[in-house]
Amino acid sequence: MTEATARLVPSPSPSPAPSTLDLRMMSKEELVELYHRLEPPSFGEMHGEYAASLLDQGNRMMNLLSRFKVHLRGLWLCKAFEPTGSNEGHGYNSFRGPQGVFRASRMRTRIGPSKLAGDDKDAFHLEYADFNDFRRGGLIGAHLHTMFDEVRKVGPGLYLGIGRVGFTEKARARLHPFILEGPVAPFAG
Repeated sequence: MTEATARLVPSPSPSPAPSTLDLRMMSKEELVELYHRLEPPSFGEMHGEYAASLLDQGNRMMNLLSRFKVHLRGLWLCKAFEPTGSNEGHGYNSFRGPQGVFRASRMRTRIGPSKLAGDDKDAFHLEYADFNDFRRGGLIGAHLHTMFDEVRKVGPGLYLGIGRVGFTEKARARLHPFILEGPVAPFAG
């Protein structure tokens, strides 16, 4: 935690887990460091729609670019998950556009070892490649084909995710922290 964040968080805290506000105040480096210490959620608990938003992306330019990309289809509202087996499932993202709320950006889900360098612990994986490509979505579909997210549990109803996306290895090496809260609604299918 930054010095400013540490001053705002009372000590000793009744709960050792950071709050939503704590996560929103952390720098990207602090978020990635925290992510490496967290454990994955149980596969079964990831069922429903989870309110989603980006956290610090490292600097002003990356904050602007990341928000532009994630809101390209509309205002990003949530990620949603539904288990379909003991360690397999699927999901979607939902957005609010001019015609209302819609669901898109489908993904497969599973629990498995992290793909982040130097991290061998399990994470909840969101894999977009099977449902998205240029044929099924043009440039946005092609971009989604390269996307991969991992999620770990911060505390009850609070999750920290790390996303990666891009057409080059350099772009896919950038980590994009985000927060999930919920579930806030049932899985809509």
